[in-house]
Amino acid sequence: MNRVNKYTRAGGEGKYIYCSNCNVKTKVYHFSWSALQCGGCKNMIDKYDYLLEARSFRSRQGRSNRQYKSSFMVLILSFILLLISFIIFL
Repeated sequence: MNRVNKYTRAGGEGKYIYCSNCNVKTKVYHFSWSALQCGGCKNMIDKYDYLLEARSFRSRQGRSNRQYKSSFMVLILSFILLLISFIIFL
């Protein structure tokens, strides 16, 4: 586990932090605070004493591949509709 530092960001989905005293997990959506009261041990814990899970990297290949296929299908369908409308109005 890593400690929170000045470069830590929560992102849109929030981030889980862990108390360094009792290891209770809490979800936060921003880090614009200097200390929080832990829900487990009820102590005030400094922001830089909280712990973060190590980052796990996901493969984006499947996601981007699906996005590419869906946008390609939309492009083909719009071209077919344009072609049909052109033939009808001639």
